[in-house]
Amino acid sequence: MNNSHLITASRFAPLKTMRQLLAGAAAVLAVISSVSAQPRYAITDLGTLPGTTTSTARGLNDRGDVVGSCSGGTSPNEVACVWRNGVVSSLGKLSGGNYSDANAINLSGVVVGDGDTGNWRPQSWVTSPNGLVNIFPNNGGNTHTVGINNSGAICGYYTKSLSGNTASWRGALWMVDPKDPRKYRMTDLPTLPGNDPKFTSAIPFAFNQSGQGAGWAVNDVIGQQASFWNNDTAHSIVQLGAFPGDWSSIAWGMNDLGKVVGESHPAFGCRPVLWDNDAAHTPYELPPLPGDNYGTATAVNSLGQILGWTATSVPNTSDVGPMHLVVWVGGEVFELESLLDPSSGADWSITSANAINNLGQIAGFGVHNGQTRAFLLTPIAQ
Repeated sequence: MNNSHLITASRFAPLKTMRQLLAGAAAVLAVISSVSAQPRYAITDLGTLPGTTTSTARGLNDRGDVVGSCSGGTSPNEVACVWRNGVVSSLGKLSGGNYSDANAINLSGVVVGDGDTGNWRPQSWVTSPNGLVNIFPNNGGNTHTVGINNSGAICGYYTKSLSGNTASWRGALWMVDPKDPRKYRMTDLPTLPGNDPKFTSAIPFAFNQSGQGAGWAVNDVIGQQASFWNNDTAHSIVQLGAFPGDWSSIAWGMNDLGKVVGESHPAFGCRPVLWDNDAAHTPYELPPLPGDNYGTATAVNSLGQILGWTATSVPNTSDVGPMHLVVWVGGEVFELESLLDPSSGADWSITSANAINNLGQIAGFGVHNGQTRAFLLTPIAQ
């Protein structure tokens, strides 16, 4: 439920089945809960491909399969890989490519990611029995994938501007062309129109099993605002807006129930926010760690567990202290590294937590015994 490429930069079970599976979790999905539920995690070093020295994890599915990349140490020369049942496998690169990175994996094990074809400009690919398939080969700028659901729908964004002009970015969906399964058909996602189309853009950073998306929209009327794409025929877009009194916002993650997380911006500030899946998409501010006053939420699962980070900022300045990776569980915030089981968490320093699945597992990367390593956190029964 991953994600980010632009500012720094999935599953589709039948809806009836998803409702049945999640019906018993309704009480846990309250935005703020008074129940203390401090989790504990065992951490697994996912290792590296032969001949590489570092690894990073960016996405995972509900089977615990993890995707990311391994590198020899000089960036960008990474190669996309997948970890399944303790085994790491290379996914290769696009023809002529210098690098590749995997971003998301669905329940069937189909992976999407980014890479180049020899010119270092990002293109997007999906795995197939015959290797990586470039889903948008005629793009002259760059493309990034966000997610793939269990129906095979791919979500992402692209621009044909080599300068990366923000106003030229567009969100899109890709589906297999029914007339030629070797190709993909692209559908542009709508924007929130302003007065001047030169300043209009909209980008998804998250994609769920219902085919909904979340990210941000920009135009000369609203500035930058968190936004939500419905799963109707038109993929209609809704402005989520900022927390009351704030001036801008960004959505970074969403779950299969349509709840969205991200950040909202008061003057010189950043607060973590959850937008509910009610008709009004009601926003709720998430509490930072004690002593912190700045932060963001980046991913959320269907149990309501949320990843993000918080920090301390100097009021009325842009001076922000070191960030602390956190997880919100039952409405409470916990520093993620403090939740590691001592028997497996020794010698680990977690630097990035990128995805959380509906089992509560978390994928990311950190430093283990002096080396950058992808990891998988698995909840331990209390």
